[in-house]
Amino acid sequence: MDRPVEKLLKSIEELTTMMSSRMGEFEKSLPAAGTTSTNPTIKTLAAEFHSFKNFVWQSLNLLKSQVELVVLGMDRLETHSRRKVLLLHGVKEDSNEDVLKKTLSVLSDNMKLVNVNSDSLETCHRLGAKKDTARPILVRFSSTQLRARAWRAKTTLKGTKITITEFLTKARQDVFAAARNHFGMRKCWSADGVIVVLLPDKTRAKITTSSELNELTSQYPKSSITQAKDS
Repeated sequence: MDRPVEKLLKSIEELTTMMSSRMGEFEKSLPAAGTTSTNPTIKTLAAEFHSFKNFVWQSLNLLKSQVELVVLGMDRLETHSRRKVLLLHGVKEDSNEDVLKKTLSVLSDNMKLVNVNSDSLETCHRLGAKKDTARPILVRFSSTQLRARAWRAKTTLKGTKITITEFLTKARQDVFAAARNHFGMRKCWSADGVIVVLLPDKTRAKITTSSELNELTSQYPKSSITQAKDS
């Protein structure tokens, strides 16, 4: 999620919590006064407060919904921009290395992709700051077709220390991790930026958001998944 949008959502949540607390405190003094008092001013105040409270909640919910729509739109755009990208993990990292040469070696020698050369890639580089373990290599292919060929050939890496994954957005990566934690590592995978979940009834669900995952976890709690494994 984009940092400014994330801060805005957090601010809305904090504002909602604060308004709930303040209104709750004020509302505690209204029931007795509003129902027993013969003073028309107090009764009017109680009625106006409840109307104002409903207006505030509706406004905050509308604002939150609009921000969430913006977030979803940004996530879709970011996913589209990554449609030609894959990540290579486990490729040994050396100082002063030729990342392009190493990447082409993996694609040609390990994955057996033919007619792959420097023109086949728009860019490739290590991702993130240098650390003790080998950083993944971001590979942007020259076409979605070549990217698809590489993705289909990922099974050729079985038995090696190298793996290949999609470059999911942070929001989708979080959903992916949560889905695997709930349904199991082997029951979840990604395809073209979409998370696929193999459900206990053997059907497949395709999700991209946390709300969609929440619907699945509510429908299939962990207890039912455990029972399915044991049966």
